[in-house]
Amino acid sequence: MVIQNHFYQEINTEMRDLERTLKTLYEQNPYRHLDRPQQMEEVSDILAKANAYCTNEFTEKLLLHRLDEDIFFSRNADVEIYQHFRYLPAYWHSHSFIEVACVLRGNIINHIAKQELTMVPGDICIIAPGSVHAITAFSDDCILLNFIIRTSTFEDAFFGILSENDILSDFFMRILYQKNCQSYLLFRTGNDPDVTNFIGYAWDEFHGHRQYKSRMLNSVINALFIFILRNHGTDFVFPETGSNQENENTILILKYIQEHYNTLTLSELSSFFNYSERQIQRIIKQSTGMSFSQNIQKLKLRQAVRLIQNSNLSIAAISDELGYSAPENFRKVFKKYYGMTPTEYRSAQNTPDIQNK
Repeated sequence: MVIQNHFYQEINTEMRDLERTLKTLYEQNPYRHLDRPQQMEEVSDILAKANAYCTNEFTEKLLLHRLDEDIFFSRNADVEIYQHFRYLPAYWHSHSFIEVACVLRGNIINHIAKQELTMVPGDICIIAPGSVHAITAFSDDCILLNFIIRTSTFEDAFFGILSENDILSDFFMRILYQKNCQSYLLFRTGNDPDVTNFIGYAWDEFHGHRQYKSRMLNSVINALFIFILRNHGTDFVFPETGSNQENENTILILKYIQEHYNTLTLSELSSFFNYSERQIQRIIKQSTGMSFSQNIQKLKLRQAVRLIQNSNLSIAAISDELGYSAPENFRKVFKKYYGMTPTEYRSAQNTPDIQNK
């Protein structure tokens, strides 16, 4: 199903009244440098003037100085979609929900984590709750959609997709929720038609009034994340933690660990990526918060839980499949981690899920 043309016909690409007002105020105040990040207090008079000239519910919300879920979400809605106003002053702000910024046309600058991220058509930036950032979109040609998603809904969708890729899920979780950091994930999709079409489908669904709208919109967002991760799982940028080469290799290292954890050794991993064991240990620790051996153990035990819950394999067979030298070693490690033996765990499957310890 191709909906891209319909999508671009539906979206308002003409300058809206508020945008024309904001552009006029920008041109009348060149010395204010409204396209550069500033504190809200420094631009609140511009927003107030824009709201006086062209009353708009959006600017009224901004003037509250507080970007919380209860202001921006409709009742019972998990997802809202806004078309970013061109020439809106680039003020520093954060919010209590997940924001997914999707560039459709033109270039914008996302100021975040002491970086200026130039975003081009096809770029999708997931911005974590609490991350202070500012958007510069000062061109008639810019089209930026902001998907705002309740944090719980985002986690169910995004991390649910990654449930079979534990170490990558842990990595993304650590990036988005690390303390005292302005966190984001920037995916370079290059106007992938699959991704663009689902953005359009979400836009169309959000602005429609069809039955089951909320559920359908959640499903579309879920599908959007699937295509982003499936087609562009290595085409992304995240806050810099080391050299450019290390940042580029991090995702490949984590994927390699995920795919070979049953038999992989630290020596083999470091040799494959041409790092010293000390270097690769540091990269893994920075990325996941755990050492190489801790990651291997966690991956094995999570797979053990899946096999215990979803297969009829014996405990000895599971132990052998996961690369343990003897079933007794597997039982000892499993009990230390989960507080019960594999056999006891299998018998207690009706108790609350403890898989995600």
